[in-house]
Amino acid sequence: MEIIIKYYDINGKLRIAKDKNKAVNQKISFVRFKVLKNSEWPCCDFHGKCTNKAYAEVYPSLMKKGKKGWSYLCRKHYYEEQKRFNWKMPACLSIEW
Repeated sequence: MEIIIKYYDINGKLRIAKDKNKAVNQKISFVRFKVLKNSEWPCCDFHGKCTNKAYAEVYPSLMKKGKKGWSYLCRKHYYEEQKRFNWKMPACLSIEW
């Protein structure tokens, strides 16, 4: 299993992060990808430790102004967070890359 860290540059293109130590410190949003059968899938970014394949893309910033956090969740963490927010969290369940 290989994990690739990518980020969106100023022009909106997805680029590979070469220095993984700087990836933590910058304000740019980074997305971790898992390579499965020669294709890349986004990883769950719940607290930065989960490496499961993402199940849903969620939008916590639409719930309250200024709220930031994860943007991709695996099935387990998705249902935990939906339960915590009383099933009102906006999400897209079909992730296509």
